[in-house]
Order: sequence, then structure tokens, then C-alpha cells
Amino acid sequence: MGKKTNYYKVGLFVISGLSLVTLLIIMLGARNLFQKKLQIETYFDESIQGLDVGSHVKYRGVTIGSIKDITFVQDEYNLDPKSENYPQGRYILVKITLKDVFNVEKVSSARLSLEKMIEAGLRIKINPQGLTGTSYLELDYVDQKTNPSLQISWKPNSIYIPSTQSTIKKIGASIDGLVQKIDRANVEKMLEHIDKLVVSLTTAVDSVKVNHLSQDAGSLLKEIRLTNNSLRKILSSPELQNAPQKLDKALTAFAETTNRLNTILTHNNYDINSSIENLRLVSEDMKEITGNAKKYPSLIFFGEKPGLSIIGKK
Repeated sequence: MGKKTNYYKVGLFVISGLSLVTLLIIMLGARNLFQKKLQIETYFDESIQGLDVGSHVKYRGVTIGSIKDITFVQDEYNLDPKSENYPQGRYILVKITLKDVFNVEKVSSARLSLEKMIEAGLRIKINPQGLTGTSYLELDYVDQKTNPSLQISWKPNSIYIPSTQSTIKKIGASIDGLVQKIDRANVEKMLEHIDKLVVSLTTAVDSVKVNHLSQDAGSLLKEIRLTNNSLRKILSSPELQNAPQKLDKALTAFAETTNRLNTILTHNNYDINSSIENLRLVSEDMKEITGNAKKYPSLIFFGEKPGLSIIGKK
């Protein structure tokens, strides 16, 4: 009887423990179970190496969802092979489950909210995660002019967020563009021209008379030394050293003479004005005399004007 009681207690303990664990799991998962989620899709025209179902989706480093499915656009939308948009079927379709980080209650409201964010530059791109070879999807705002979105010809079944090129693809595209430019450039002709230029420079250097240049340079240095010595002698001569003193004395004498001249002009201003007036009168008299002399030359010799002739009078 005692053994049966022990079995009963052990069984009851096991059942109670399992019940508690189950309840704990339900409580922990209830948040995710009843949390609102948004279904998003995007498309890539590049390799998605490193992505897989369950890979993280982050917004500026914060995990907000995960990848639900990965497939080709053609498998989902069945593009017409005869259509000019059929090549778009090779795009890779990535379906994403996002948490309701936009705090909306309806899908239509979420779509409108995301459309505004997309207009502001919200894009999805592939980012590598360390050196493990895995990748994740990153949502962030980019410059729409330098990061154009893919052109699509179908209506997405879910909320659509455009993608942008990954950093690795941009680097690869830049390298490819550089290689193409190098291929288009005539490198062989450029090297040929450079070789000719080097040969021409070598010939020009060899043809220069280095010995004559050295002699000319030596002569020039000797002349510079002689000129320098002469200049030193001139600058150190007593006459040149006394020149400032003599110049100062000359300027002082000139200033004194100017002051004296001003004093003379000031004290004899009336006499000077009278002399100038007399000179003016004499000048006018001389003008009158010369004028009369031109008209009546006899006035100079006889002192009076000539009389009128009586010939011809009645």
C-alpha cells in the first residue's frame, strides 16, 4: 500500500510539472501568438547569398521581423512569356513577416503609413553579418536619386517595400565600370606614347653639354661674388654712411629757406601787389603803343599821326 501511494505522488508530481511547463510555454508564446504582424514583400535583382528563411529583418539595427519565404517572381505572379516585362520574372521574391512597429490596427492604415515612409526614402537592402557568410535584411532611409527602386509590372499581393542595391553589388558595379573604361581606353597606344616621351627626354638630356653648363655656372657664381664685394664696398664707404646726415641738413636748410620766403611774401604783400599792378599797366601801354605803331608807322619817327592828303580835293 505504501508503494502505491509513492507511485501516486510521483505521478502527480510529474503531471503537475508538465502542466506548469506547458502553461509557461503558452504564456511566453502568447505574446507572439496574438501580436499583430504585417506581411511584407520585396524583390531583388541580385544574388541573395547568405539569406534564408528565418533570417532577421532589422530597422536601423533593431530586429523587427524575419524572412518567411524566398522564391522567384515568376513562380508567384506567372508573367506572360510574350510580354516585354517577362525578364522581370527572374527577380527574387522575398516575403517578410514584420512586427506591428507602426502601431496600426488595419492593414490599409499600415499600407498608407508605409507608403509615406517609402516616399521619404525607406528601402530594404542586403547586409552581410560578420565573417560567417550569413546576411540579413536592413530597412533604412536612402537617397532616392542615387538609389532608384526596381521597376515592376504587377500589383503586389502584400505590402510592398522597394529594395536597393547592397553595398557589395555597388562596389562590384564600380569595379566593373572601371574595368570597362580601361578596356575602352587604348592602353597600348598610351604606353607607346609614354615610351616615346621617355626616349625623347633621354636624348635631350644626353645632348645637353653638361661641361659647358658647369663652366657657365662657375663663371656666373664668380660674377655674383664680384658684384657682392663691390656692393659691400659701396655700402661701407664713409660718404654713403654720412649721406643721411647730409640729406637731413639739406632738408633742414630747405625748410628754413621756405619759411623765410613765406615771411618775406607775408610782410611785403602790398608792395608785391603794387608791383604786379604797375607791370599790368605797363603791359597795357606797350600793347597800345605797338598797336598804334602798326597802324601809323610815322608816329614812331614824327610823334604825331600823318595828316590827310589834299590831292583830289575840290
